[in-house]
Amino acid sequence: MIKLTTQQVAQILASKLIGDGNVTIETVSTDTRQAVSSGLFFALKGEKFDAHNYVEQAVQQGCVAVVVQHQIDSLNESIPQIIVTDTHLALGQLAKWLKAELNPKTVAMTGSSGKTTVKEMTAKILQKLTACDDEVLYTFGNLNNDLGVPMTLLRLTPKHKFAVVELGANHIGEIAYTTQITQPDACLVNNVASAHLEGFGSLQGVAQAKGEIYRGLKEGGKAIVNLAHYYPEWQKEIGRHEIQSFCYTGQDKDSYADYWAENVELQLNGSRFTLHSPQGEIEINLPYLGEHNVSNALAATSLAMAVGADLQTVKAGLEQRSQVKGRLFPIQINPDLLLIDDSYNANVDSMKSAISVLKAYPAYRIFVVGDMAELGNESLACHQEVAEFTKTAELDLVVSFGHESKVISGNPALHFTDKAKMSAFLLSIISQKLEQKQPLVLLAKGSRSQKMEEVIASLCHFFNVSF
Repeated sequence: MIKLTTQQVAQILASKLIGDGNVTIETVSTDTRQAVSSGLFFALKGEKFDAHNYVEQAVQQGCVAVVVQHQIDSLNESIPQIIVTDTHLALGQLAKWLKAELNPKTVAMTGSSGKTTVKEMTAKILQKLTACDDEVLYTFGNLNNDLGVPMTLLRLTPKHKFAVVELGANHIGEIAYTTQITQPDACLVNNVASAHLEGFGSLQGVAQAKGEIYRGLKEGGKAIVNLAHYYPEWQKEIGRHEIQSFCYTGQDKDSYADYWAENVELQLNGSRFTLHSPQGEIEINLPYLGEHNVSNALAATSLAMAVGADLQTVKAGLEQRSQVKGRLFPIQINPDLLLIDDSYNANVDSMKSAISVLKAYPAYRIFVVGDMAELGNESLACHQEVAEFTKTAELDLVVSFGHESKVISGNPALHFTDKAKMSAFLLSIISQKLEQKQPLVLLAKGSRSQKMEEVIASLCHFFNVSF
């Protein structure tokens, strides 16, 4: 963030200032548990919490001014108070102002799955373009909601030439809000699948929510669409903006897209393919597992090239893996044992992608699966769809955890509601296979609420491997 005085912040937010207008702000905070320096604290208020009750604690952590919805009489008079109607909206307003003021080239992505991988790939490409990692700001972790996006943009400084922003949502209207703050130069919907159906109501509702990203495009910006997941109703959001496309289905029709892949060879440590683009073609050795990551690479390429990357930069960025825990994260325990942590989240499409990755290994293959959450009335049907796909993969062992995932393992003896018992069972199988000198690959996946990484952590602990 750039340095601002409390008077300047009050003017940006069109709000009332109580106290000194010359206090300098250097950072923004919404968490009283984190120490900050010269911070501006936004007292957010929700249905079950009210940070106005903790402004004194924020000051103790280093905040020198606060943004509040009403004056806090108990606060020390030396601490300026900026009074706004809604602190949540004020946070977004300040982020939007800063983004417009610094104006880095910005790309944004959303989708039902893969958006974090696309973000990481895109950031790597743009870091190669700038030859300086610090000149590219990108979403940290999964801070992609109506609070995370403003907090990401408020990290911008004059040194940043690019911003790569991930937009997530669990209800209609959230992406419309965050994309208006972000104002991207290029953006895309990576895919549309059955995820967060409780908040969206239906697959059509998911598509509507994701398509809101095109509404915030800057004048002259590029709308990028995945032809394999394109909804015609998005055109009203895209309007007159230029459209570019990418597609990976493994079929000849992909060549109608602006970005497509040919001669794809899936390997145990990634893939190799020919990337086609409006600038020509180039061979890519992609160090990401699975066929779906070929599509993610095309998405990242289209975003990066929309803001100035060339083919050689794309190649350099895509071939430098950014490993993210929870997203097909490999842990090589020993030459005969590989654990794959894909525990960050799950929906039907990402489950199928993970199963396809596991299926390809020439080893004893164990799928450890947890429930998929937030599917509403479609939950049973979605779990059954994954169960049927799992059967066709003919894996060696499928073990389930939770409630509805029981249909995926298809055997009461292989279904658990206690992770400790599950881990003990898995260790007995793993030990047996290792004694037999049989290579083994175990992949764990489930929705965030299932915390399937705890299974991976338990196994790593047994083998004295850090995780």
